[in-house]
Amino acid sequence: MPTSAKQNEIVALQQEITNEIHRDASSIATGVFGENKNHPDMAQVSNAQIDDLYRSKYQANDRQWLQAEAKRDPQQFLDVAKRIGVQAPSSAPGTPPVQPANAFEKAMTANAGAAPPPEQAALPPAPVAPPPAPLPMPAPMPLPPAAVGPPPAILGPNGQPLPPSGM
Repeated sequence: MPTSAKQNEIVALQQEITNEIHRDASSIATGVFGENKNHPDMAQVSNAQIDDLYRSKYQANDRQWLQAEAKRDPQQFLDVAKRIGVQAPSSAPGTPPVQPANAFEKAMTANAGAAPPPEQAALPPAPVAPPPAPLPMPAPMPLPPAAVGPPPAILGPNGQPLPPSGM
């Protein structure tokens, strides 16, 4: 039974340490980081202020700022956009529109009574061009001979060379 008594002591010690950490955490954080009033970037901003800021950026068409905000905090960006009534475009230019999940089923049931499309004549396969011949590799350039000389002098704060580090 000595092992269970030893385990109980370890568990009790862990709980004491955990409780002490929880008691001291807020005062240590305040001592290290200070108060929120000293850190304007940590102050809380109301939703109305954020909404007004986003609304003004949308009206000014400041895409760079809006994209940076979307990357910084995507969830906040979506929440604010929903609150101020901004709709995401249905699709970006050059991309196909998003189809609903059951679009295929609807098309199949709509075409169930229609006549099948006429068979199209099979086209002969297009001739395939042979790959271009590889270009010859240029001859490797020889490296210039390395200049051998004294190493560069490292100057100290007074402008004088520092003594060798071996001393």
